Amino acid sequence: MSASTPDRPAAIGVDLGGSKIEVTLFAADMTVRESCRQPTPRSTYADLLAALEHEVFRFRKLAETADLPVGIGVPGLVHPDSGVSVCANLVANGHALARDLTERIGGRVVIANDCKCFTLSESRGGAGDGRARVFGLIVGTGLGGGLCQDGRLVLGLNGLPGEIGHYALPAHIVARHDLPLVACGCGRTGCMETLVSGTGMARLALALTGRTLSAAEIATAPDDIDTARVLVTWTELMAELLHTIQLHIDPDCIVLGGGLSNIAGLETRLVDALKKSALPSVRLPEIVKPAFGDSSGVRGAALLALQNDGTDAQ
Repeated sequence: MSASTPDRPAAIGVDLGGSKIEVTLFAADMTVRESCRQPTPRSTYADLLAALEHEVFRFRKLAETADLPVGIGVPGLVHPDSGVSVCANLVANGHALARDLTERIGGRVVIANDCKCFTLSESRGGAGDGRARVFGLIVGTGLGGGLCQDGRLVLGLNGLPGEIGHYALPAHIVARHDLPLVACGCGRTGCMETLVSGTGMARLALALTGRTLSAAEIATAPDDIDTARVLVTWTELMAELLHTIQLHIDPDCIVLGGGLSNIAGLETRLVDALKKSALPSVRLPEIVKPAFGDSSGVRGAALLALQNDGTDAQ
């Protein structure tokens, strides 16, 4: 895209979630030209394709560009060769969404895990801009992430980099607090996601206090004796997760996303905890909040479309 026309429509980003679809038209300078949200069709795959087709055609017409590239972020794994999605909460599960949508609308359509889209966005003009290795860590209903090296996603053999929700829980913390080992949706038992995600935090609260508390209740009442205990233990688990990420990847920067990233003072809490878990004398990664908030995923999807189109936004 020509640098002389930074406000020209450049790409469409789609954040495809279990409950809503966010579609955004971005200019070449990555400013938002138009955006909309609608409920995600949950009845049939054909209904989902029709809804996406309608919005893409509408935004392409608005942009006066019939083949504007489209990037889609989905909450699940995407096979790097077949493009088949594994996302349990969507009717797109088991389908090659990008291929099927391309057959209906033409042009270039690319797809990636939504955590990876978030990471790409924050490494390109976001909170991790200018860092060589950026890890995006999403702590919400689930637990996931993505890795960028020099502004490019690292996908690996199976698209797995960032699937940190399926690291094993640390045995010493499980034993110290007598924490439950719960079956994960992946088929394994004792995955990090089962106690560290939003739903995991609620499970942690029940195990530690006997009370039924939501993640939101815990996050907004840090001075309550029970919720404080939950937050301390959850922070211990998070510190071990960050330590493992550092051992494997050694990122310059970790950008936090998802609902639990909004816990007040979380960055300081995690840095202090990581200092206790990290190897002696190592430099810690910078831990920051995202520059683009909840819209970072859809922005990253559009950036992915531009990269695959051979046209990188600046």
